[in-house]
Amino acid sequence: MLRDKRARTVPATLLITPSTVAGPDRPLLGPVSSELSEILAQHVRVTDIHDERSFYQAFADHLGTARRSIWIWAPWTTDRVKSLLPVLTDAAARGVKVTLFVRDPGDALQRKPKHQKYLADLRAALHTVVEINMMHQKIVIIDEETVLLGSLNSLSQSWTREVMLTVRGAHFAQKLLEHEHADQFAAPPRCGVCDGTKVDLRRRRSDDWYWRCYSDACPRWTPGGRSAWTQAAIGATSPKPSNRQRSPSESAASSQGATRPAGPPPPQRRPAGNRAPRSASGPSEATGEPRP
Repeated sequence: MLRDKRARTVPATLLITPSTVAGPDRPLLGPVSSELSEILAQHVRVTDIHDERSFYQAFADHLGTARRSIWIWAPWTTDRVKSLLPVLTDAAARGVKVTLFVRDPGDALQRKPKHQKYLADLRAALHTVVEINMMHQKIVIIDEETVLLGSLNSLSQSWTREVMLTVRGAHFAQKLLEHEHADQFAAPPRCGVCDGTKVDLRRRRSDDWYWRCYSDACPRWTPGGRSAWTQAAIGATSPKPSNRQRSPSESAASSQGATRPAGPPPPQRRPAGNRAPRSASGPSEATGEPRP
């Protein structure tokens, strides 16, 4: 079949090329090979397990070899930033899109002036920095294919014992990006009132995500933030239906309420001249409370 050109060979390396690759790097495959490639893309391999001592050399290596994108979720920016800033700056300079998600300054640790200075340095070097209220994820995703995931805060770890997994798999990386709403959250708006950039991302108890301006220079600013400018981040969610089963008595009452005929009209008020004298201890007209 090969001699008659009714079949062709496909190198295995092309079948395992991440499905997210576009442009000239994307292999040209037939229908069967494309389907097989998509199946193999879902394969996940745990290639390394690091502790707090071995992680940072591996982290720097991954940052140094990134070609397209770096996504980082790291709650705090402390002294660890000093050693990583040159590597991150170099990645951004060679065209890698670097997006960082950190905690907002409502956090007592993150709002310290020293840590805000590190954050300002990161803002100056990276493409996007997004502040999120109460975030605690520890994730790094390189080129939508390699995931570093575990307990270690990559921009703030100092002495605690930690563990981080290196997981390879384009399908898993994409699923994680979708779960974290990475694309939607990577474009924070400016405040619609003061046009400032001090906007953080928050989540309501109803699961709705929204942006909120926290600038004290904004005309809408208040200490509690109740009147602050806000904007929906990914749209409001619809109310969740209740799964509670109604009791037979509730169902019967509802049925009777739907079919019960209207009751008699309310009694007519008597003319004022025929009213009985009000007791001195009766309720007052305004409040219904006993008179003194």
